[in-house]
Amino acid sequence: MLITQFKYLENKIFFSIYFVFFALKRIWCIEWASLLTSEGDIFCFMTDFTNPNCLKFNKEDPKIEFKALNFMITLAKSFTWSDDKNLSELDEKDGYIEKKKSKYRNTPVITERKPVFFADGLLAMDILKSLSDNIPNDLIFCPSPITAIAKTVQCDVINDVLVWAANDEVFHVEVEKPLIINDFHCKSDMIRKDFLESLNLDSTQFSAAWMKKEFIEKVASSASKNPYGCIYRAAEFSKTLRDIWLTRIQDDVTKVYTNMGVISDGSLGTIKGYPYILPIVMSKGSWSIDRRFEDDTYLKMEIKRLNKMAKDQHVELISHCKNFLRENVIYQAFRDEDDSGSTSKY
Repeated sequence: MLITQFKYLENKIFFSIYFVFFALKRIWCIEWASLLTSEGDIFCFMTDFTNPNCLKFNKEDPKIEFKALNFMITLAKSFTWSDDKNLSELDEKDGYIEKKKSKYRNTPVITERKPVFFADGLLAMDILKSLSDNIPNDLIFCPSPITAIAKTVQCDVINDVLVWAANDEVFHVEVEKPLIINDFHCKSDMIRKDFLESLNLDSTQFSAAWMKKEFIEKVASSASKNPYGCIYRAAEFSKTLRDIWLTRIQDDVTKVYTNMGVISDGSLGTIKGYPYILPIVMSKGSWSIDRRFEDDTYLKMEIKRLNKMAKDQHVELISHCKNFLRENVIYQAFRDEDDSGSTSKY
């Protein structure tokens, strides 16, 4: 597992992060004295979980999962967040100084730092949220492969994809109409006939029924192949971090529309405080749920299905973490006494 911190370096971070994670994936590095949230702008967590979004630990090599889970739990319990800082007392070290001057006085305006806690999947994000000390939910993110997978089904010019997911197996996808970018509406309100013919398809294959069943099944089939090599993860980290940071550093970029893992704020009927992959709108360092399709009856039904999986997986994961701590950490505290000659295993 890798944890690393990045100081604010304008756009330079996005040129280097890919190589950092690829080159250092197996390095265990942490300075325990630097786990304060004021010490960095971006905290990245790359685990060795076989699938970082589903609770399916590697039974063939449990040592890898043991190390990843132990380290992630230890890290999460080490992070703290304090809300008691007075904004007027912030200085350049603890906050950002905006370039523009205050309206009423010739002094810089200091705004509170909003660091990013970026995990490689829903599992690490859930552990960080549940076991850390008061880290705000809206600062925790993770990437998702479902958007990229959905755009490769049938053709690579498919229009904007919105994803709602509890993990890589239980999700829902909607595609903006027209389905094909720069195309026009035809009688079927879907795709131009000559384009379909070039793909040996017909309009029924892009009907509403097809999009809600076969399309989802094809995406699920690709996602089940578990595309989580270190190069892929590093690339996803870089792209998703760019989406998060873009509206913070470029004044001309007001909004970014994307899909990523967040801790739900309860919008659209999701369960507040649980991790999901959701379509979000980034704006000036904050995010909100993209409300396109919010009135879709089928989406509302799908969200109920996602809620059940999100709740079940969260309960199982936290229970697993508690058992892990009980069986390993507590036992470890008594190991020295056991090794000293005592015959008791307690």
